[in-house]
Amino acid sequence: MTNRQTVSLVECEDYESDAVRKAVARAFNLIGGVSAVVSPGESVFVKVNAVTASSPDTARVTHPQVARAVVEQLLEVTDGVTIGDSPGGPFNHALLKRVYEKTGIADVARETGARLAMDTGVTEVSFPDGKAIKRVSLCSSIVQADRLVSVSKFKTHRYMNITGPVKNLYGTVPGTMKFVYHSRFEDEREFADLIVDVHLAAKPTFHVVDAIEAIDGDGSRNGDIKKMRAIGASSNAFALESLMMKLVGFDPSESKVLNAAILRGVCPAGTDWFDILGDDPGTFDSADFRLPSASVFSERIPARLTGRLNRLVSVAPRPLAGKCTRCGTCAKVCPREAITIGEAVAEVDLKRCIRCFCCDELCEYDAIGLRKPFLVRVREWSDRHENL
Repeated sequence: MTNRQTVSLVECEDYESDAVRKAVARAFNLIGGVSAVVSPGESVFVKVNAVTASSPDTARVTHPQVARAVVEQLLEVTDGVTIGDSPGGPFNHALLKRVYEKTGIADVARETGARLAMDTGVTEVSFPDGKAIKRVSLCSSIVQADRLVSVSKFKTHRYMNITGPVKNLYGTVPGTMKFVYHSRFEDEREFADLIVDVHLAAKPTFHVVDAIEAIDGDGSRNGDIKKMRAIGASSNAFALESLMMKLVGFDPSESKVLNAAILRGVCPAGTDWFDILGDDPGTFDSADFRLPSASVFSERIPARLTGRLNRLVSVAPRPLAGKCTRCGTCAKVCPREAITIGEAVAEVDLKRCIRCFCCDELCEYDAIGLRKPFLVRVREWSDRHENL
């Protein structure tokens, strides 16, 4: 990539509706306005992060106030706006309705007049430049739209370290096909390359990131809500995510997906390749932001080389007695069929588990905890005391 990119950064203290509207409008205007994103008469799919039926106050999904403000901007130019996502699980109307209602996205559609994405069609897209995959299944309604606008949520992710502008478009893969790909690309670096492939194959037009509140630590369900006070926007998701990593005090390569993009030349390393318009990044104090717990082994060593030993010393999912309802969702979404429903709680076969944490991400009862082997706990204790 040789062209210099532009990213806008706007401070927004909370999710009060007028404050969010002003912040999103400013984020658009700083880099050319909404007319630079969409033209009159064009159809636009607004892809939010609504991977599971979580309420907005959990900070696990795109906040509806941010989604509403983006939709309102687009409606100033075209009335062909559709909003939605492909949640994890069966790609059917029942799940879509439940997720949209719980996340507040259904209210956004009702209040703005945007269409709610209910099409469950699937289109196979050719992507000959892909590194991990050459043909990818995507949601038909997204493929058919003239423009794709992503409104992501910035938060930590147990498998890829970060979910943000780049990984948000993995949600263009329909329903359970996500888990098929998880199983096919078991090595985390191969999976990171897959996410980059899917992102590029989806051909996004524009990106807005909701980082007013984020999640750090062992997110998304085992992390903590952090106030970042930021709205960002760009036509380039890799630049926007690099900026977010800078705000929380990490090199962009600490996002495993960004690192995959850097290694294959999709984007440069560091943050010197794009201009930041708007508020000063130095005013956003997130120095205590934590990435997820790491494996004892270097995460740059492929899983096929470290094999069983790496799994024995890696953080793993642990269903929690008293919270687990034995509903079976975790077993259905596990890409390696490593989970069975026991007499008291769900049970995880750690020899089969690839530590993708799909079970954690999609459990609606917060019933998946973390199993931290002794060597992981020792490493974390050492890291904490080294920083004192």
